[in-house]
Amino acid sequence: MMRLLILAGLALCAACAPQQEAHCEARVARDIAFTEGASPDVIEARSLGQNCAQAFGVLTITTHEGDPVWVYAAPLARAFGEGFAEPEEEAMKAFLERWAAAEVSRTSAAPVWTQLSAGQTGLDQLTYEDIRARDLPMLCHYAGTGRRLLRVLGARSRGRGPITRS
Repeated sequence: MMRLLILAGLALCAACAPQQEAHCEARVARDIAFTEGASPDVIEARSLGQNCAQAFGVLTITTHEGDPVWVYAAPLARAFGEGFAEPEEEAMKAFLERWAAAEVSRTSAAPVWTQLSAGQTGLDQLTYEDIRARDLPMLCHYAGTGRRLLRVLGARSRGRGPITRS
């Protein structure tokens, strides 16, 4: 009887042991000037998954002090499709390098309202033109194959956005 209790205890301990760790965890981080603070912000692109073909991608921006500013996450193969055809770790690292190379421009560079196609922005015309006129910092990053997301996140924009999707 005592042997059965010991075996049952060992089986429970084995069940609680850490499971196999993810095999496609890569990370790329670089400085980016987005929030217009005294110190640069940090943009980080990460992959998480049991293998690179099934990995999720997470793109984050934090202030120099570590405060969160923006996050975007997607299953990489679904979002980037053909652009994500080589799920090897080296290819993943190269992909993350490209993804973390987001552009920062100004809202005044966004297209005028009349140039937008239906559904390209979730904002009404008055709000869109107001944000565009404020000339705020605007982040542009890829959100999928052939799809870019332009996001305005500044204290003066009151968290409006995304400003456009293309």
